[in-house]
Amino acid sequence: MAHLFDARGIYGGAGMKPVLDTIEFFHAMRSQMRFGEFSRLPIEVHRFMIEGGAAECDWFMRRPDPWDAQLPPRLQQEHRTQQALHDALKIRELIFRGFSQVERASLRMYRVAEGIEPELMLVGEVERETAGLGRVASLVMRARLYGFRFSLTSGVLERMTSTDSTHSFDAA
Repeated sequence: MAHLFDARGIYGGAGMKPVLDTIEFFHAMRSQMRFGEFSRLPIEVHRFMIEGGAAECDWFMRRPDPWDAQLPPRLQQEHRTQQALHDALKIRELIFRGFSQVERASLRMYRVAEGIEPELMLVGEVERETAGLGRVASLVMRARLYGFRFSLTSGVLERMTSTDSTHSFDAA
């Protein structure tokens, strides 16, 4: 798609490049994250912003997969936790791959439940440069080493408390 436009732009500066990068990011997100490893349901981005060398992205945790309904509740929650951590790492990867000027990102994942305000489940203050993390086998440890903060109880993701984070949901 980028070859159709002059990336230098008509007006001098960056021109269409930021727009094209953003389109490509959402295309990659839609195609690569359409289905998760533990859920066939799509991911939903609530807010996305790039300003200078920083990015911000808020998204909603995937809802439980209907096919998991027959599984024990504990296994359903474990699948949802693993999917959420996979999604956080993938969003981080897509941001840094898609936006060369971005050096750090603030990432937040919320859980949506019927009739209540979205609950903060995960926060990431992540940076582009991280050395030697590709070989960490544990998904939980890899997410923590990349800069994600979250609360786990017996392997299940829990809502962050006010002492875990100062972020609140912005419905705008």
